Amino acid sequence: MNERRPRLSLGTLTVAGTLSLAACGGVDTSAAKPETVSPEKDAGAKNEDAKAVDSGVGIETDAAGAQDGRSEVGLGHDAMVTDGGDEAGPATLDPDVVAMMRKVADWQLPRAGTSKDWIHGAMWTGIMATYVTTGDVKYLNAVKTWAGDWGLIGGTGARGDNQCAAQTFFDAYLLDPTPSNMKMVSGAKPSFDALVANPPPGRREWWWEDALFMVPPGFARLGTITADKKYFQVMNGMWWDTYAFLFSPQHGLMYRDMSFFGSTTFWSRGNGWVVAGIARVLQHLPEDDPKRADYVKVLNTMLAAIRPVQHADGLWPSNLLHGADAGPETSGTGFFAFAIAWGIHHGVVDRAVYLPVVKKAWTGLVSHVDADGKLGYVQNVGASPAPAAADETHEYGVGAFLLAGSEVAKLAR
Repeated sequence: MNERRPRLSLGTLTVAGTLSLAACGGVDTSAAKPETVSPEKDAGAKNEDAKAVDSGVGIETDAAGAQDGRSEVGLGHDAMVTDGGDEAGPATLDPDVVAMMRKVADWQLPRAGTSKDWIHGAMWTGIMATYVTTGDVKYLNAVKTWAGDWGLIGGTGARGDNQCAAQTFFDAYLLDPTPSNMKMVSGAKPSFDALVANPPPGRREWWWEDALFMVPPGFARLGTITADKKYFQVMNGMWWDTYAFLFSPQHGLMYRDMSFFGSTTFWSRGNGWVVAGIARVLQHLPEDDPKRADYVKVLNTMLAAIRPVQHADGLWPSNLLHGADAGPETSGTGFFAFAIAWGIHHGVVDRAVYLPVVKKAWTGLVSHVDADGKLGYVQNVGASPAPAAADETHEYGVGAFLLAGSEVAKLAR
């Protein structure tokens, strides 16, 4: 399944704690607390089954959405929020960035629905990141309500896009890795175990680039939870086969799928799925994993390719290499901003080079949040570049925004 696409032939969770593979394995969240402030199946399909084109379905949108011209975008503000830190050290969080995360998350939550498709699964990664950033239990409670029985669409046979939700289930478990919480893992784990038992070629299973966000982060988290390297090994084998299939060394970018081979069409959101997925894999991939340095290299190669085509407003065009006159689009930019900020924060991306890039990107994203907290200019579910409207929003764009904010907020340190 996927941002669907016509079928073709063929970090440790940072919760103010430290990773510990004790009994069940997970993250010590004893220091987590609320912040304290000082002073896209068939492109365009609109039904439950279509959660496939970006991996896509029909989305509820709010027609209202004028920009509020907000200028307080954070980064460099005097007052700072502090949290308990993570594996990179104690964090000082920019309060304006945190406040903007809350604003966008709070607008989205009443409209979130209960679907566990990829559209919403991507959003819930951002809601979980908002909980980790703020310590506000309402976001964690919302995740748990959405997760319900912690099962996936398709059950134990879930594949591709329908496995996206699992990464948030596993993150919830890692917050409190006790036997009583194993239900957060056991519902989704069998679908990954089926791939481990009989690993298909990546280019056949993950034949579209979005898949590299949907599934590998779940694999990496299972590796952490179980302390079993087989999850990393299978993930690596499949990931790198997809890379060999879809990546263009000439352009430093990834094709959405084989239908674009030989062209210069590289989709912003599609490549955003890839770099954000790399960052979320690296959150949990062991330091001594033989492929870790290669993931970091690909991340830097792709970021180097997108840096020159960032627009003056901070956003990237939907069609990366043919977007000089294109209008705004926020979902691709959100994923790029997350990957860049995460990379800076963890020392795998050059801070001097990319801090100005991500600051400009965040400023651009915030400029398209209206007074109520609605994020606009999110391209519809699709399988290729396309324009977005000012009042157009979709859940996955909100997820990208919130992931970005969770890392941009730390750049104040």
